[in-house]
Amino acid sequence: MPLRLLPTRPHAWVAAALLALWLPQPAAAQPYPNRPIKVVMAWSDGFPANSTRLFAKELSERLKQPVVVEIQQGAGGEVAARHVKNAARDGYTLLATGTSVTTSWALRPGNVDPGADLQPIAQLVATPYVIVARAGAYADFDKFLEGARNSRKKLNYASPGVGSGMHFLGEMIKTSAGIDMVHIPYASGARQLQALLAGDVDIAIISLVTALPQIKIGKLDALAVSTAARSPELPAVPTLTEKKLRGVPAISSWIALFGPAGLPADILDALSSQITAAAGNDDVRKLVASWGAEVPDTRRASLEQVVQTEKTLWSKVAKEKNIVDPN
Repeated sequence: MPLRLLPTRPHAWVAAALLALWLPQPAAAQPYPNRPIKVVMAWSDGFPANSTRLFAKELSERLKQPVVVEIQQGAGGEVAARHVKNAARDGYTLLATGTSVTTSWALRPGNVDPGADLQPIAQLVATPYVIVARAGAYADFDKFLEGARNSRKKLNYASPGVGSGMHFLGEMIKTSAGIDMVHIPYASGARQLQALLAGDVDIAIISLVTALPQIKIGKLDALAVSTAARSPELPAVPTLTEKKLRGVPAISSWIALFGPAGLPADILDALSSQITAAAGNDDVRKLVASWGAEVPDTRRASLEQVVQTEKTLWSKVAKEKNIVDPN
């Protein structure tokens, strides 16, 4: 019987190598992004939409991929937020939203939680809330408070909706200043302005971006801004902090980028770094400033802190003032 030789160890290595070459190999992971990115928002026009499109264009140029803005309206932004919450964690579906994402959760904790269901990525732009009155109605913020305390009839104030950041701010001012005003909600900032200019309301709490054109032409007087520092556009107008209103923190209206919770670190880093680069573009900053806004701190940790702070603040005000979700 002929002797059969078993393969030696070198022969086994050769066989294994040949087998590995023959078997199909997994495709190498492609770097992010390798296809178009979708940014979902609830606005069709105006400052929030313009800001989103500005940064989408900047991101597209830097990431070398199309960044497409898609409008999904409904339920005060909740439809868009829920769409992104349920999206794949691959960085190709993002959300551009604003303060409404924190106020919405505070009014109804079953709504999308911007700190748990979404991943904060970066703030894009921010603008103060401003307290405005018709030109000549009040000499300054102190005179407005004096008028509110001494008026025979209860004054009123306009906001762009029940449960908006401006509604919450108005309620905090009432409590801190010891005044009583009737809240009158409108469907938009434009309608707020119309009502104020027509004399239907005494003051409005509105974003500076919306009110600035009317302030510049002298139809409205700005009485105070809500941010920690005075606005470069209104250097003579004091902040609410300067007025020492206890319990009224410095806040702003902001637009930011979020993704679904659980985005991988490398995708977060890629998006964050390119947003920071866009924020450093002088042309971007000048354009945003011309609107009455600014490019704030774009670090991810900064937005995470803003979200947590606002969730706590709005929840407290909603409970104390019995403000309920209108949607």
